[in-house]
Amino acid sequence: MVYDKQLSLIETNLKISFERKSLKFKSPIYRDINRYFLPLLEFITQLGGESNITRGKINIQFKQKSSICINYKTDDYKFTIVDDVLYLSLFDICRILNAKSRWDYNSRSISLYWNKDKSELDTRPTGKVALIRFEDITAGDEYLNSDNLEKFRVVADFMFLAGVPFHIAWIPRFVDPPNSIDNDISKHYSMPNANFLFTIEYLLNKGGQIGLHGYTHQYGYEVSAEGTEFNEERNNDEKSIRKRVEVSINTAKTLELPFKFFESPHYASTEFQQSIFEQYFDIIYEGCVGIWGDEIVKSPRNHRTLYIPTPLSYVEGKDGTEKMLERINNLDEETLASLFYHPYKDFEYITLKKGTNGYPLSQYSENSPLHQIVKALYDKKYSFSKITNLSINNEKNTSIKSFFSFSKLCKLLKSKIKV
Repeated sequence: MVYDKQLSLIETNLKISFERKSLKFKSPIYRDINRYFLPLLEFITQLGGESNITRGKINIQFKQKSSICINYKTDDYKFTIVDDVLYLSLFDICRILNAKSRWDYNSRSISLYWNKDKSELDTRPTGKVALIRFEDITAGDEYLNSDNLEKFRVVADFMFLAGVPFHIAWIPRFVDPPNSIDNDISKHYSMPNANFLFTIEYLLNKGGQIGLHGYTHQYGYEVSAEGTEFNEERNNDEKSIRKRVEVSINTAKTLELPFKFFESPHYASTEFQQSIFEQYFDIIYEGCVGIWGDEIVKSPRNHRTLYIPTPLSYVEGKDGTEKMLERINNLDEETLASLFYHPYKDFEYITLKKGTNGYPLSQYSENSPLHQIVKALYDKKYSFSKITNLSINNEKNTSIKSFFSFSKLCKLLKSKIKV
């Protein structure tokens, strides 16, 4: 569909190649903060393809490849027109053509290739529900490194092919006061920031759902992802709570990232803070204060917002994987198979290589913690779900009924409520 933002920032030093052929465009490359836009028809021509536009539809044909037909008025792609030239975002071009990318910050170049990787989906039978969330994802530290972002995309490929939808707890603004860093990718341009946004869109396309993990996940002189943003002493008045929630939402909307949930940093929020959060969100991805337990519950205040806990916790320390596998193996019927995981832990199990003509290859060890966790849950006959597919009102959803206990909830609330 039409991208309704004005493109006025021309990116002059960015180099784009496809299959090692340098692409030279007559029209300029534009960017909207951290999203690149390329002249689509020129791009196709330089790749040796042919295209025509008829009634809002673009038909694309390359030799020895299936034809592509897209509707730039209705399809979920970021099209825009500048000086009568049709532009499309770099990510959407890669998505349409099924192209792989490798980013080099030093040479300010992005190398694109036809994707030659195998893409056989692993189909699994429907079973009890399992949920997984990638934690503390933010444009800072390890998640701005080019190799790490490529490895993150490799992780997303694994999850997609394994049939595992996942969730992304995103910290919108990375703050590191000791090092004078304050990075908001909706405001500050850099090639690493552009790669981060590209990677987030890649994850969403591979079955991910993004949520807001606070705004900065820190307070005062603390570093994002380490500090605590909400608790009894911090941002504890209504004005402060709303301000941080709304600026977080506005950051996502500016970047056109479709957030689906909220999670307070370190699960440290109070009952009052949660009561404000749920005025903005239908899903709070943490336990409900005052109704602690291992099950999904509905807010006793608005009778709408779902609180989704993570009873399996996360992988911590050197023996964290073994402890996680032990918890999975000991799961009972009453406990929700829900966990969160820091994906950078898998990066050391991924090796990036170069193939023929520089083609980006990767080797991902099946001994990684994430591989082992996914396998263990599958072995226990669980199937992974998106949190937006969960509804304790849905009588047909037997997976939800298997872990939601009405009687237990009533006991916890000490009153009868409609669910």
